[in-house]
Amino acid sequence: MPGKAQITALITLSVDVAQPKSVGVRSGFEAHHKFPEVDFLAGGFHSYGDDALHYPGEELLARIAFPSWAYFGSTLQVGDAFEIYEHQRRIGRGVVQAIHAPD
Repeated sequence: MPGKAQITALITLSVDVAQPKSVGVRSGFEAHHKFPEVDFLAGGFHSYGDDALHYPGEELLARIAFPSWAYFGSTLQVGDAFEIYEHQRRIGRGVVQAIHAPD
């Protein structure tokens, strides 16, 4: 996403999600992210490097673009862990592998 800072993260999609997704997620998926150092859920757009569906239990690299980066980006560091939410459901977790400046 042009003009938005991004991270690369190793994410794991949870297998124990209430009302689990049955169709999977793919690039373009929009989720909320809870970083321990940030007081709000940060919306971000996932890109998985392919157009395949990804299902609970998978571990994969994701590039995540955050429109609200200006409000929290300076608090993140490589190695930070975070949770991934779809609405109020925690659907996964991730660890920041790299931080990329805005385009």
